[in-house]
Amino acid sequence: MELLKKSTQNQTDKRKDNSDKNELYAKDRHPYPATFYKDYWNFVSDKMVRENIAYQMQYLEFMVHLYNDYQIYLTIESLLCKDIIVTTGGIIEAALFDLISSAKKKAGVEMGDRTDFTALLGLAYHEYKFIDESMWHFCHELRKARNLVHLKAADFQEHTAYTPEQANDCINKLEEFRMKLVK
Repeated sequence: MELLKKSTQNQTDKRKDNSDKNELYAKDRHPYPATFYKDYWNFVSDKMVRENIAYQMQYLEFMVHLYNDYQIYLTIESLLCKDIIVTTGGIIEAALFDLISSAKKKAGVEMGDRTDFTALLGLAYHEYKFIDESMWHFCHELRKARNLVHLKAADFQEHTAYTPEQANDCINKLEEFRMKLVK
């Protein structure tokens, strides 16, 4: 298998890395800049979490453009859909962690550094009402799908496991989630 080949044109401007390669997308198809998504997710109070969500949103947008603009082979289609599903789950988990952490901080309670997605979902639905029952059920199914990143845990063949319909449902639910929380 071929390895990744990184080229560095300018040590001080990382945006110019790999600029000697073919451009994948025309300028009008580039993902929005991270600053756009930082504003889009402005209800996330932790700056680092908000920035990481912004980067994941860029990646999500990139994957959607990749799928929509290029012929994707069947196995790669399924795995690209898997990446979209996993990415949306990570974004929701990060946002919920921030929201619950902020709420606990206001109440004078420590959050701790690690809380699993299941616990976050319980707190977000039952205690803080950040999500409704429908979103709670959806996120539990999303959590289960994310757990299948471990290939040994899968009892199916990856080339047929994930569909564009499932990925689109996750993208729609991500926006629904964000819209309920934006201030």
